[in-house]
Parts: sequence; structure tokens; C-alpha cells
Amino acid sequence: VIDTARVAAASAKVPRPVTFKPAYGTAGFRAEASLLGSTVFRCGLLTAARAIVLGQHCGLMITASHNPEHDNGVKIVEPSGEMLTQAWEPLATELACASCDNEVSRLLSRLLEQSEGGAPPTNAKDLAVFIGCDTRPSAGELVAAAKAGVEAMGLHVLDLGEVSTPQLHFQVASINSHKLKWSPPTHGLAASAVLAQPASTPPSSSLTDPLSLDLYFDSMLSGFEQLLPAASSSSSSSAADTLYVDCANGVGAKQLAKAAERLSKSGIKLVLINDGAPGHCGLNNKCGADYVQKEKVAPAGFESVPAGSRCCSIDGDADRLVYFTLDEPASTSGQRRVGLLDGDKVAALTALLVRDLIAGLPAEEAAHVKVGVVQTAYANGASTTYLTQDLGLEVACTKTGVKHLHEVAHSYDVGVYFEANGHGTALFSKPLLSRLAQLEDSNPAAKQLLALSRVINQSVGDALSCILAVELALRRKGWDCAAWQGLYTDLPSRQTKLGVKDRAAITTTDAERKCVKPAGLQDAVDAAVKEAGPQARAFVRPSGTEDCVRVYAEAAGTQAAADALALKVMQAVWDLAGGTGPRPE
Repeated sequence: VIDTARVAAASAKVPRPVTFKPAYGTAGFRAEASLLGSTVFRCGLLTAARAIVLGQHCGLMITASHNPEHDNGVKIVEPSGEMLTQAWEPLATELACASCDNEVSRLLSRLLEQSEGGAPPTNAKDLAVFIGCDTRPSAGELVAAAKAGVEAMGLHVLDLGEVSTPQLHFQVASINSHKLKWSPPTHGLAASAVLAQPASTPPSSSLTDPLSLDLYFDSMLSGFEQLLPAASSSSSSSAADTLYVDCANGVGAKQLAKAAERLSKSGIKLVLINDGAPGHCGLNNKCGADYVQKEKVAPAGFESVPAGSRCCSIDGDADRLVYFTLDEPASTSGQRRVGLLDGDKVAALTALLVRDLIAGLPAEEAAHVKVGVVQTAYANGASTTYLTQDLGLEVACTKTGVKHLHEVAHSYDVGVYFEANGHGTALFSKPLLSRLAQLEDSNPAAKQLLALSRVINQSVGDALSCILAVELALRRKGWDCAAWQGLYTDLPSRQTKLGVKDRAAITTTDAERKCVKPAGLQDAVDAAVKEAGPQARAFVRPSGTEDCVRVYAEAAGTQAAADALALKVMQAVWDLAGGTGPRPE
């Protein structure tokens, strides 16, 4: 199926650092950029192999998301636009760690021979792999390595250049659902599109061009605008004016700028800060969604933004979003605190919007729409209480990692999921969309739900898409951020970590909320929680990336109570799980 000699020869040009042995996880591969040449090349090979096995186009994104600028990484995208299936993650790791070029060829040949994913298409050269990257300085060299891998397998490359991660996911999903049109060049492996447009589409139209993002923007913005009449009728000026956006000096700035003019006509003025202009403070450096969510302080560049302003922060590849409001300007020696509206709050607002729209469906249909919210153990207990008791929705808890949440969200007609860090989306099932399509001519709510399904990126968490959903929800309610914040009050919490000799000695169950080993540790955690009083909870879980245990604790009342509970749990971990360094005091 493949030219093994050609693959081995191409692999020899991108040798793997001898001591570098990466592992593929939720974030794909990530490391210091100079280490990643061979890894990205081999991901190009594997992405092409995935396309051959499935007979569909795939994608490859070069990014390290919220990591520092000197890092980079790579993610593989399924034909559906979703993350690489978990069954292939070990294959990615094995291929990336292969010791020699001939082994790389052998692994690929064996994979294609043994795969049961489906018969290879008649002509694998009819397939393409989308490649995109963020704005990191190392992107150019790694894009070249990815292209070399894809082309060594005989497939075409569709190079999107600098795009957000969710935009690449959207393009892959759209070309496989035939919303984008492409046919292979008749000669060579050209990295550009040859359009096969329907006769009804003007030749100048870019909506079907796979190298254009016009369909991405038009789908979301037209859905947003369709929902505006009902939203605007109850909007208030406090929920419909200026939005200050911290772009993390990443790729999201350029993409948001493309939507800004159209949004301004809908009453939303975007002010883009940390937009990567010359002299900026660095990608994700004291800015970005991860920084704001963890530190709960204003990002760099927000010193002169008026107190009380509505603000949001995205990350370097624009797949995370948190909102915040600003306190009064800080003194010259201090940082400016924020009123954080994290992923839990975004999930609650999104679920509320969905529930309100479903209430407008015919009673028989509304009764059969199953809506659920998927969380991890890190979701604040107050958010879970609000969703279950105030909104009456089902809440599921999964292991940490967005791939786990995404999978469970598929079990609902509408599955909403967000991690506290702001990474998430809402999934609409195909059967529900089909039923709504049958109702849209006679029922406004059905039409609005279909519009919302276009606003929200169905493939993966998307900060740009989620900004639109949040702004819609606020307008429909006539709310400002204070009203949104008032949905519930977070219980005081503390996240921390503790070094251990061997993180493998700690095993968990019940979506990482209960510790199975070592013996006695869960009993100690339970005793500490009981002593902390009603609404208290805590859990420990081994880190996925370093030899430490992560501890989470929350308690009603004061931050001191949550801190005290976290300390007791840390002491139990140190005593029973081989803690390193001084015992926590």
C-alpha cells in the first residue's frame, strides 16, 4: 500500500533525538520545539495512514495551545473534525518513538495491513491532509516536516497557514461532509485546492473553497445573526456593547479581526488586546485564558481598561475561553484582580440558553430532548448543584481530559461540556437535528436551535464560537456579567500538588474522585472531608505529566476552610503515598 523505501528515505532526513520519547495524549504531542521535527514528520505519516484506512480526508494541527512560546506540539484530526480516536493514540506513540527509519516503514505497513477501519479507497491519491499552525516562530520548520510526512505517503497537502485549532477541525469536518469541494490536481502533489463547485455556485464564491475560511465565519455569524432578533428584543446596553478580548498574542487575534466588522453591525464592538503587534509581551506570557483562569488577575495590557468592563480571554490557539470583569485599577505595586467567569460558568450559561430554547418546542418533542452537562471532578460543586437543582439537568462526571468529556457528551441529544479552564463546546445529535429540521417551518424554537447548532462549533472547543454563544445568551436575558455571575456562587476551593516518589502508586476510580491505592488514603481523605463540614469535598489524582499528586479541595464558608482541608489531604498523601520533600505544614 505504501512505498516503504520512500518513507524510510524521507524519515532519514528528520532523525529522532536519541533520548526523546514522546507520548500522545489529549493534547497530542507537546515538547520544546527543537525536539519535535521527527515527531511531526511521523505524525504526517500517521495522519496520511489514518486517511487511507478510513478513505476520508484528515487533519494535522501544529500548536502547543496555552504553553510558552518556545514549546510546540502536534494534534491529529479525524475526518469528523474530532480528536484522534483513543485507539490510535498508542500507535502514534509507538511510531514517534521508533528507533530507526526502517522500523518507521515497517510499523506503517503493518498498521495498514492489519487495520480493520475499512478497506482502502480505490485511489489513496484522491485524499488530502489539512495542515494548520499557530503563530509560534517554530511553526514553519514543523509545517515543512508535516508536509514531508504526508507526501511520503502519496497524499496531498492542503496548507491552511496560520489558523486556530478549531478552524482546522471545522475545515476537516466540512470537506468530509461535502460542504467544501476539492478534487486532486491532475499532476503532482500540489498544496492548493482545485475547486469542483456546483453549477449553482458562482465561480468567484469562496464558500466551497477548502483553503478559505469563509464557510467557517459565515456559518457561525449567520446563525448568530439569525438569533439576534429575538435576542435583541430583550437586550440591555450593558450586555450588548464593548467586549475587550485578550488574544494571548496568538492566532486568535487575526481571526477575530475578520469577524469584528460584521459583529459591530450587531452591536458588539470588539477591542482586541494582546494581538501580537510588534513589541508584545510574548505568546501566553502573562496573558491568555490559562493565565487568567489560574491566577485570577487581569492579563497584561488591561491596565487602562475601565473597571467593570466586560472582558474575555482566549488562549494561543483559540480553543479556550473565559470571561471576566475588572476590579478598580491596581496600585503601582499590585496586580488587578478580576471577577472570573470560568468554563463552569460558560457551561451553565450555555445550558440555560439551550434549555430556554427547548422550552419553546412542541410539548411532546421537548419532553423527548435529552440534555446533559458533562464535567470533571474539578468542576466547582456549586455549579453542579445549580445545573441539577435549578435547571433540572442531568450531569455526568468523567476523567480529566477533554477527550473524555467529548465522548460522553455524544450520549445526549444536546451534550454541553466545559472544563473549568474554558475548553468545551455543545454537541447536537444528528437525530435531534433531523427532527428540528422537520419542525423549523412551523416552530420558531426549532429554527433557533438549528441556528444555535451552527453558531457552536460541533467538532471541538472553539473560543470564537463560544464568544458568540455567550453574547447571544446574555442578550436574550438582558444580562450583564454581574447577573451571569449571580447564577451561583462558587464554593471556596484550592488546587495544589505534592511531589511523590512514584505517581503510579496512586490509582483512582469513579472519574478520579476516589482513590483505590495506596490503602488507607481514601479513608484519610474521607475523614478530612467529614471534619470540614457539609458541602466539603476533596480528591487526589496522579498527574499525567510529572511525578506528583494533584489535590483538589472545596468547602463552604471561607477560603481558609478550603485551604485547611487541602492541607490535611496533602499531609495524608505525604504520609501514605511516599511524599517527597518536607511534609506540608
